[in-house]
Amino acid sequence: MKKWVSTLLVLTFAASIAACSGNNNGGNNGGAATNKPSDNGGEATSKAEESGFVDGKYTTPVTLTTVWGLNENGAIFKEGESIENNILTKTIKERLGIEIKYNWVVTNTNDAYKTKLRLMLSSGEKMPDVVAYRGDLETVNMLIDSGQFMPVGDLVDQYANETYKTGLELDPAIWLPITRDGKKMALPILDYAYNGDHVMWVRQDWLDNVGLKAPTNIAELETVMDAFVNGDPDKDGQKNTIGLATGFKNGFNNWMTDIGFVFGAHGTMPGQWNLNAEGKLEHASVNPAAKDALAKLKDWMDKGYISQDSALYDETAGSELFTKGEAGIMFGPNWLPAWPFPDLKTNVPSATFKAYPVPGGNDGKIGSAGGNPPSNGYLFINKDAKNPEAVLHYYNWFFENTANPQPDSEFANGFKEGYDYALLPDGSLTADIAKYPELFPGLKDKAAPPLFYALTYEGARIPSLYADTHIKLASGAAAETPYEKQEFNTRTKENTDAMKVVVDQKGIRMKNYYMGPLTETMQSKNELLNKLLNETFSKIIYGQQPLDSFDTMVENWNKSGGEQITKEVNEWYDKAK
Repeated sequence: MKKWVSTLLVLTFAASIAACSGNNNGGNNGGAATNKPSDNGGEATSKAEESGFVDGKYTTPVTLTTVWGLNENGAIFKEGESIENNILTKTIKERLGIEIKYNWVVTNTNDAYKTKLRLMLSSGEKMPDVVAYRGDLETVNMLIDSGQFMPVGDLVDQYANETYKTGLELDPAIWLPITRDGKKMALPILDYAYNGDHVMWVRQDWLDNVGLKAPTNIAELETVMDAFVNGDPDKDGQKNTIGLATGFKNGFNNWMTDIGFVFGAHGTMPGQWNLNAEGKLEHASVNPAAKDALAKLKDWMDKGYISQDSALYDETAGSELFTKGEAGIMFGPNWLPAWPFPDLKTNVPSATFKAYPVPGGNDGKIGSAGGNPPSNGYLFINKDAKNPEAVLHYYNWFFENTANPQPDSEFANGFKEGYDYALLPDGSLTADIAKYPELFPGLKDKAAPPLFYALTYEGARIPSLYADTHIKLASGAAAETPYEKQEFNTRTKENTDAMKVVVDQKGIRMKNYYMGPLTETMQSKNELLNKLLNETFSKIIYGQQPLDSFDTMVENWNKSGGEQITKEVNEWYDKAK
């Protein structure tokens, strides 16, 4: 599960427009599911009429209460608008008869949203009708264990439209983190498939300057990094560059500035549960292969290939090594050309970059994190909500209207002209507020597009549509559907080409096989064990502890609860598989 920052900070204005879309079946597929019998034989039509939801709208408007955390960009609204009163909330009220009321809103600095939620849960404070959450599994468990939220299985059967149901059926494991005693306790928010899987981003101009080709294995990568450190790749006559942008303050398998590929090249992936040769789950950070990866990283630290401050940097701070023009290589998702790479073009206008496949080990082993179910957050529905089905009607509307709009749809170009797009005199689309401020009256640069405010974060996403679209565009085919045109007009070629690299290399992804709730021992020991792992890893990389301290750490990890957690995890897996 990715942190809140990993999904919200990545959305610059241009990228967000495209991120609002998704639907393989084209627009209004299946219509409202409330007009058909539910899967369990109940008549959803009668239930819809009982709730007053007729012909796609509540005859008497209903209210959904919620809470929200705004990030820096999300706090920027069109002049005269706010989180509760904006073009999206107005549209939803007009079209669906659903009014969204916010009990509180915080600026999500330093995880303020999570902190406030957890304080409410700890004090037993009554929760709103619906709570959206993206982030750590511990908070997800707290929400479920509070006893304030209802199972959602029947709601999905009775009210979810076919597009949402189809997305949920792509991987049954999507339900595992939120299932308790066979009950589904939250609605998964669907994400695009492969969207978090990594590629290797390389400063192409540096590569050309040092006369080398993109590396395909660790040995070649070391050759390139050495040239980036010692070969004056930026041609400024100074030795002021490093090879790889890293930031492992939050761990060693991150959503950006990742070094998990080094472990993957040795056969493991830290911070997750891998399936071993015996068919059992093991914590990958204590696999002996991790010791070899640490030895390699220590060597890179000694040679200056990675920053001496890497342990102090989170993912965002680590990325600045690349965007400030100090590092030549960075690992991360396909969409980095949308954020944060524009900062590189600002800082170094002549810079060029390109996505390449993740390199393998010198013995042919290769691995990168990914391949998990296409979800990125949950909607929790209060068991005391007067209209719990309204949450499904709300989500359905985005699937049916904005996910993959029809050519004649009012949403064919985006959500609303002057908000997330504008038409240029030649008929083409733009999302560039800074360049065309006159076309976006009342908006400031970096303002979030309307769908950014949706309870589902981006409106609706159909898992396979994004990758399918970019594979098509990367082949040189013309954009035909409104969604394809939005992607073509708002994404860079580097972004599109990177998605093809991801899909072409999808077989290397090392899935996290444990997706259940925190086990009994995890609840009391996780913090201690994670601290033990991360501190030992960092100290080995920095040479503050000998490499063999890894073996001592593994013994202590097992004795301090790791062995019992491994037993509990495998008991869960034997049932879940």
